[in-house]
Amino acid sequence: MENYKQVGVWIDHSKAHLIGFKSGQVKHLETVDSPYESIKRIDGEGKDTTRFSPNSEHASNNEYRKNNTAQNEINEYLRLMEQKLLHFEDILLFGPGTMKEKLKNRMKDNKAFDGKWMSVENSDKLTENQLLAFVREFFKKESV
Repeated sequence: MENYKQVGVWIDHSKAHLIGFKSGQVKHLETVDSPYESIKRIDGEGKDTTRFSPNSEHASNNEYRKNNTAQNEINEYLRLMEQKLLHFEDILLFGPGTMKEKLKNRMKDNKAFDGKWMSVENSDKLTENQLLAFVREFFKKESV
């Protein structure tokens, strides 16, 4: 990653953009796609009710299986992001939703991230130029 020590990560459930910051310059380093799919439709999949009752109170374990699969996909995504961020010293996590908080909490529990500086900011969906400007302004402000 060209020896960048500071990185901004715009992250949500579908993807993450890594933006490096060095000497006042920013560069889009990488886009990481998430394996998580919020809405899955399996061909031939029926309702989440049991076979013998159309009553919704008699649900099958299909919902449990779907939730378990979703959690595994999110954990795989967070594990992948941890590996990508290991060699950075200053990490800015920003974006909509809760994924940035989940990643921050996971990195706090990982001893490899002890002593690294982390910050979490809220932002909306941004264009690539807005992403670059957000990271540039944040790190310029922090270095003053």
